[in-house]
Amino acid sequence: MVRAAVKGVKVAAPLLATLAVLAEPVAARAVAADPRALYGAELVFDIYREDRPVGQHRARFRAIDGGVEVRSTTAITLKALFFTVYRFDYDSLAEWRAGALSKLTVAVDDNGDRRAITVAPAGDGLRLTVDAETPRAVPRPLFPTNHWNAAVLGEGRVLNTLTGALNDVRIRAGARAEVVTENGVVAATRYDYTGDLRTSVWYDDRGRWVAMRFLGRDGVPVEYRCRRCQGGPPAQ
Repeated sequence: MVRAAVKGVKVAAPLLATLAVLAEPVAARAVAADPRALYGAELVFDIYREDRPVGQHRARFRAIDGGVEVRSTTAITLKALFFTVYRFDYDSLAEWRAGALSKLTVAVDDNGDRRAITVAPAGDGLRLTVDAETPRAVPRPLFPTNHWNAAVLGEGRVLNTLTGALNDVRIRAGARAEVVTENGVVAATRYDYTGDLRTSVWYDDRGRWVAMRFLGRDGVPVEYRCRRCQGGPPAQ
């Protein structure tokens, strides 16, 4: 939970010099870091819409030969009275080697609208396939929009893992804030995406993802609030 315009977010006094110093180190540390050293085996967020819990996001990290496997899942359910009016399910499995994405498979079920995305090695680059479309070559490095890896902050293009599109973005550091985590309040920096994506993501000073906020298709704010983002015991 972030303390600011987002409920639970308290923005610290503007310190432009501090922000300028922090923006690069956060990304640089994340490139070399094993995500298990940052998050432990699991990263968990509760998802809120209009301040009501509607789902959960999890990322699980597992060592593999020569790298790390990351499984990310999201489940959202919206109800009206006692009826389910919307359901969203997301499941991705990625392999990261030497700090770079090597393979990725994604399955999305957006209230019955299904999409499959795959990324595989292809020579010096990668091959991106969306549903039954013709595969396309994409250069390395490629960062998917799973957000746990703060090295994305230095990028100008990301893979949208909901649509399979390559989105051109500008990511800029914003205000400092205090974010509620399982270990209490931590200092974090907000990073705002503009361009093809518009969202705000908060990272603490070690490069750990601790919060996110964006507008849904209907214009209603959606928040990711930390349940487990500091490497504590597995969430229940």
